[in-house]
Amino acid sequence: MLPLLDRQWLDTTIVQTRSGPVSGATLLAQASAIADQIPETAYIINLCDQRHHFLLVLLAGMMRRATTLLPPNKLPQTMLELAADYPDPLCVLDTPQTEPPPGLRRLDLSLPRVGDGRATAEDVPQIPGDWIPFCAFTSGSTGKPHGHCKRWPELMVGARCAARRFGIDERTSIVATVPPQHMYGLELSVLIPLASGAATHAARPFFPEDVCSVLQDVPEPRVLVTTPLHLATLTRAGLRWPRIDFIVSATAPLSPEQAERAEAALGAPVLEIYGCTEAGSLASRRTRQGESWTWYECVRARREGDRIQVSGDCLSQPVTLSDRLDMEADGRFRLLGRGRDLINIAGKRGSLADLELRLKDIEGVEDGAFLDPEDRPEGRGRLIAFVVAPRLSKVEILDALRRIVDPVFLPRVIHFVSRLPRNETGKLPRADLMALLQSRKAPD
Repeated sequence: MLPLLDRQWLDTTIVQTRSGPVSGATLLAQASAIADQIPETAYIINLCDQRHHFLLVLLAGMMRRATTLLPPNKLPQTMLELAADYPDPLCVLDTPQTEPPPGLRRLDLSLPRVGDGRATAEDVPQIPGDWIPFCAFTSGSTGKPHGHCKRWPELMVGARCAARRFGIDERTSIVATVPPQHMYGLELSVLIPLASGAATHAARPFFPEDVCSVLQDVPEPRVLVTTPLHLATLTRAGLRWPRIDFIVSATAPLSPEQAERAEAALGAPVLEIYGCTEAGSLASRRTRQGESWTWYECVRARREGDRIQVSGDCLSQPVTLSDRLDMEADGRFRLLGRGRDLINIAGKRGSLADLELRLKDIEGVEDGAFLDPEDRPEGRGRLIAFVVAPRLSKVEILDALRRIVDPVFLPRVIHFVSRLPRNETGKLPRADLMALLQSRKAPD
């Protein structure tokens, strides 16, 4: 049995809200009151937008021994697919904007008024080590989302390991622009505070002015947790930022140029996390200092054929990574790309992710993506590019690409769009790109 929250954090601020700090003791008292609202159920779909509410429902579900399902999005079809695999789930919401499909049970969160209520050391729930508190689902960027169930002991080991890597402790304030339902947002802005006593801000600010305001509201040292797409928006905002101790980015690799621009604009070092839904975060790097990644101290990696398998106390079982890694002599590694991301055209190998990075580094390109429409591992066709670049022409983009990529990887067609169908974490599911292609098809 393991405690839901370490007793030493009962008097520590775990959540920062607009109305004031919430201690670990108050958080547990609120979660217990919410647990009393939850009817008998085996599964909860946690759709709460506010991080405070999300955290309360997650803890309340654990108190009720209900497994929380963390969907990759809030689409009705996704909810129906979850209900088909996990019978009769309870959807918990905190905003009227989110509506589960008809037929699914729902609970509109009523935040309990606990006043000065607080849990004592004797009130801290104990969690069985072999129990599954939640299942996280892949983004669906390469197909149907798949669930990966997590146990509490390994989750806490991984969170403490990540906290040590970044020097996060009970003095740290965390502001995150990523949703808590995503494994990256869950680990950095929910699990790390529970494991280290750091304070996470309840809000998920979106606009640059809101991000700046929330950062100003929290005490130093401050950590900003975000994505490459959001970081690019913050970089271009031209705001005067409060002191940020460091920025953490994940969900897609940054180029050194992107990191350098962000560091100059926000005045803070940019660190990247490498990981996956299956295993959580596994490694990190300071992007401006080179391409190589360093494994966390709790992670062991070894080659299995042409793939890398990771294991350690932070994992209940070994995980074979879908990414292609180049292991270096000093134990670090370089990321070559996902298996499905690698392409072979005219005998030359490339990576769609690397091409996307180069495309977005072109001055005037706000966003962009490459697509191999025939999806062949050994494809010999030409690529298609989608570009958000209001002030550039097709000729200007092709001229810029010719200087930085091999000619065989130049796109056959460039589609200009006002925005790309990225999800909440900035990823582009292939199905959405294909749908965008079908809507934009035109003669060559």
